[in-house]
Amino acid sequence: MSLEIKSQELKNLVSTYDTQWFLGDLSGLMKCIANGAAQDQLGNLSSPLRQLYFLGGLVISSNDQNATEIQYTEEKWEKIVELLNEIELEYDKLFFAKPNEEINDEWRKIRQVAMPSFLSYFNQGPLNYEEQTINWINDLYTQLDETVQAETGVEVIDFINFYNSLDELVQQKFQGFGTGKDLFQEEWLAYTKLKIGVIDEAPDSIKKMGEEKRPIYTFLADHGIINRFKPVDLVSEDLTIEKIEIILQLLSCNRLQSDFLYYTSTRPGNPLYEYPIINIENDLFQVFEVKQVIHAIDNLLERVCSKNLKSKDKLIEKKGKLLEKRILNLFKKFFKKDYRYFESYYVDGCEQDILFLWKNHAFIIEAKGYNLREPLRDPERAFIRVKDDFKGCIGYGYTQTKRVEQKFINKIPLKIEDKDGNLIEEIDTKQYDENDFSIIVNINSFAQIQNDLSILLDVEEGDVYPWVIKIDDLEVFILTMIAKKKRPQDFINFLLLREKLHGKLICSDELEVCGGYLTGTITEQKIDKADKIFTTPDLPAIFDQQYWKGMGFKNEKLLAEKKSGKYNFWG
Repeated sequence: MSLEIKSQELKNLVSTYDTQWFLGDLSGLMKCIANGAAQDQLGNLSSPLRQLYFLGGLVISSNDQNATEIQYTEEKWEKIVELLNEIELEYDKLFFAKPNEEINDEWRKIRQVAMPSFLSYFNQGPLNYEEQTINWINDLYTQLDETVQAETGVEVIDFINFYNSLDELVQQKFQGFGTGKDLFQEEWLAYTKLKIGVIDEAPDSIKKMGEEKRPIYTFLADHGIINRFKPVDLVSEDLTIEKIEIILQLLSCNRLQSDFLYYTSTRPGNPLYEYPIINIENDLFQVFEVKQVIHAIDNLLERVCSKNLKSKDKLIEKKGKLLEKRILNLFKKFFKKDYRYFESYYVDGCEQDILFLWKNHAFIIEAKGYNLREPLRDPERAFIRVKDDFKGCIGYGYTQTKRVEQKFINKIPLKIEDKDGNLIEEIDTKQYDENDFSIIVNINSFAQIQNDLSILLDVEEGDVYPWVIKIDDLEVFILTMIAKKKRPQDFINFLLLREKLHGKLICSDELEVCGGYLTGTITEQKIDKADKIFTTPDLPAIFDQQYWKGMGFKNEKLLAEKKSGKYNFWG
């Protein structure tokens, strides 16, 4: 009851804010999370990104009859933060012991799995770069373009062009309202309700300065101005107004009162995840977070291509093949030469995904395109669901890698066969003495229970745990190592170090481990001496730094501008 009361109180509190201004201010605050700015507003939030999204969802699902406020008072913002953190605590309490409840090893194990899974699922946004999602959408769904076009009226490339056009416009506006006077367009000032200027009684010199600075003053007063657009603003040679209007119908929403009250709600869920563009009024739209648009497109296309069992099976098959192709291409790009590989091969009559051999090292790789189900609030029921999902994805992947790994352990010939049992090649495993590594790559991460496999994965005594990583993290790690001219042996050293972390690691993001390794923050010596290793959110900063220099993604955006070092970016 306390959770409902606090959530309703918060919704009532923020419902008085003007839609455009409030969502724009939240968008601006989200940009401050990574660089540590706006600590007076963000410093006391426990999960800033999700909490700001929650506020946006509460506003967009509230009545706008009295929504006129365009500024926080210090007291009101403090009350908003207080309620946000109290609501977060109410969710934590779901996993606390009830009165007279026995606390034993089983009780602890259930919460060790259920609590971090629940909090990671609901508190973490998508942790990847926009090019990764764009490339995934393009490579996967263009194969299903006929279905997409029949269901939506536009093609996959139209969705991508729409996103790119919107992203480019927001970047252009950010530069224009800042220091890029040549990019600024006077008509953009009409996209705000605020009137920014200098009083008539001011000296001419002050009036002149005020006029010159009006764009930046307007942006500082109304961050959402750079996120507002009219459909015609997105028109390009490849994107007609008709296509833009179709896509806006699919990805936009209006402020409309609904029952959305909890940030863990899915029916109805936070509208800003599926519909991150808000239809304001008079043909004017406002995007809440540009990056969420590409994730909303990905989710929309998955729903469109999964409407019946036949379509869903086709999508799953193509997902799996694409995932394997991505993994293989990354390994080939990193190792460069002296390698050979087998894909979709059979061992003992069972299908395997990838065997990658480099000199006297073997990498046994399984790809898992498994979708995670939403964690439940009840710890006991949540534990069963998470454990089942884990077993179906990582557990099954381990069974597959173990089948091949055992041949290397036993130093017996590994017979590579096709699906009909025909021998393709016989591998002499003695040449790879203790140089075999098992790797499981998935699309969606299980967070803590994936990063420390000792929690749920049973291995035989003396065996080592596989390395489990989601494909986007693998790509970022590999491309950063390439950019930093790391050698294959550096990757192998990482895998050896990574094996030692299981049983000691507290970590919800694998890139924190990867970043810790590349920066020298996590070393074998530190692991050997520590009972527990806690990673921190600053460790993946090395990847953001590389991204703004140029990561090496296919069709990477703003690459020339990044390398020039002349620009600041709104992202």
